[in-house]
Amino acid sequence: MFEIDIETFNTLWPSLLVVIMMIGVMTWALVKVVQLMNHGDADGSKQNRITL
Repeated sequence: MFEIDIETFNTLWPSLLVVIMMIGVMTWALVKVVQLMNHGDADGSKQNRITL
């Protein structure tokens, strides 16, 4: 029913690869941001925050 012929596959796989890479980069960036936020809170350094 949902057969993909070789021409369609050859057209789609580069796009799928790019999408998978983008998801990986976004996941890595989210993990890095969370780690940096937790590292900043663990140091007790609050001087960079603005309080009104």
